[in-house]
Amino acid sequence: MDHSSNERQLPGAGEGVTPPGALYAWQRRAQQAEDDVRRLTERLREKERQVADMGKVLIRTAALHHAIEERQEQELESLRATAPTWKSCRCASDGQSEGPDRVTVHLPYVTEILSVMFDAMDTFWSGYDENNPPKSSAVAHAIDERLNLKAQPNGEASRSGQTYASAIRPDWIKETDNRHHARPRP
Repeated sequence: MDHSSNERQLPGAGEGVTPPGALYAWQRRAQQAEDDVRRLTERLREKERQVADMGKVLIRTAALHHAIEERQEQELESLRATAPTWKSCRCASDGQSEGPDRVTVHLPYVTEILSVMFDAMDTFWSGYDENNPPKSSAVAHAIDERLNLKAQPNGEASRSGQTYASAIRPDWIKETDNRHHARPRP
């Protein structure tokens, strides 16, 4: 009988029986693997909880940022509507008229559009040549430029610019050019 192949086997290994020392080693390795799995599972749960918490914080931060931004935009719009913008308005604000045909207007505030209209009125209608009054289209284009309004696709001034130009056109000019039908006064 050749025992050369069996020399390295542990006694009793040939019969399917594991020696007690080897069984203990396998049990230790299995216990260590189970401990590692528990530890890693717990770490994974902790990381998942942290990610979920960070997601909640991110959502709250985004919502808060949006709410603050919206509130600031509303405050800015409110300030724009109530703040005087006399920068480009050349109308008399000190109560003194500069000439006999000048009018002083006291307003609680001036919007950008009113300021541009007053400025255009002063530019185009103070001291105009009665035989050659300013063209409404030129006034409307000037208003468009100052308010950064886009002209119509056909090249005419914007409808808003035309409306503002018509609003500052003197009534006696409107009556003489017959472009506007007079409304009967009650």
